Amino acid sequence: MNLLRGFLIIGWLLLVAITFHAINTLGLDSAKVFFDDFAHAWRAQFYTDFLLHVLPITAWVFWREPSKITGMLCAVGTTFGGVFTLMYLLITTFREQGDIRRVLLGKHYTS
Repeated sequence: MNLLRGFLIIGWLLLVAITFHAINTLGLDSAKVFFDDFAHAWRAQFYTDFLLHVLPITAWVFWREPSKITGMLCAVGTTFGGVFTLMYLLITTFREQGDIRRVLLGKHYTS
């Protein structure tokens, strides 16, 4: 569990650093950059792949949360990618006391 938590922390810090660099370099107009990138075939492939990867994670987060409101808010957060999802997973590992079954199953876990 400590290895997973270490990965989540390092990954999150890396994403935050890259995000700040992107904001400083290109500004906050990420939506325009995102949609303009679809004109490039490989970027369109990457973004489509990313979206199809994010949707199951989003559904899982909504499914595992005990509160539908919290589940919905967290599910929306996951659509922003790893900056939210990695921190969500890190917090969840502590909230569920490192029990991977509870991390994966959330409200559906029975002992």
